[in-house]
Amino acid sequence: MGLDLFSLKGKVAVVTGASRGFGRAIALGLAESGADVVLAARTVSALEELAREIEGLGRRALPVQADMGDAAAIDRLATATIETFGKVDILVNNAGVGGSLPFLNIAADEWQRILDINLKGYVLCTQAFGKYMFKAKYGRVINISSAMGEYPLPYLTHYAASKGAINALTKSLAQEWATRGITVNAIAPSYFETDMVKESKENEQANALIMSRTPIKRYGKVEELVGLVNYLACDNASYMTGAVIPLDGGWSAG
Repeated sequence: MGLDLFSLKGKVAVVTGASRGFGRAIALGLAESGADVVLAARTVSALEELAREIEGLGRRALPVQADMGDAAAIDRLATATIETFGKVDILVNNAGVGGSLPFLNIAADEWQRILDINLKGYVLCTQAFGKYMFKAKYGRVINISSAMGEYPLPYLTHYAASKGAINALTKSLAQEWATRGITVNAIAPSYFETDMVKESKENEQANALIMSRTPIKRYGKVEELVGLVNYLACDNASYMTGAVIPLDGGWSAG
């Protein structure tokens, strides 16, 4: 059996925030395991480049420009997926934004912006694609959360609140859809080598704090997320649902 246990051949996956970082690595990893992939992000040129890479692996790819804060764009994304592939098997909710501010300096519109993209975007995508999974009685929803959802640092209240809500969403929806053949899980990474953490890494004080919380004493690499996503996406993960899995170099162990 070997690697066939983790095969995604014949599956259709949707990855949001696919133009860079986690999303790009996840999309390539799913394609390497046999899935056709729908790529969603705001920067279409980066998606088209990634689509060519995936097609070079012998898989089909559909790049779709979509802002996860725009409900109409998410509906168009779902429609394009079904029109092109006829189904959706895997949804990876990954698109998100960060930010570091003292709590008293967070304006209402900034708080709302973080929640709209990080949380509302996940909700709308899961509703838009979940209805097809619900009808098919099969699906894998994988939410990229954060260690900040349960073990937050200061100055991240808006970001941490959005990720904590994703964890709760994951656990509640997993129970609601458990008898429909749909699993709902989350992965909670800590600090990885992405554009989002560049400022923290370059700040001596912030970097020292991050390393003090990370027993492995380094930042994660995006490739280290791929295997876990692929496992949660495959048929053999059918008994795992409602999990929020830390991938944090030991952050949550202390």
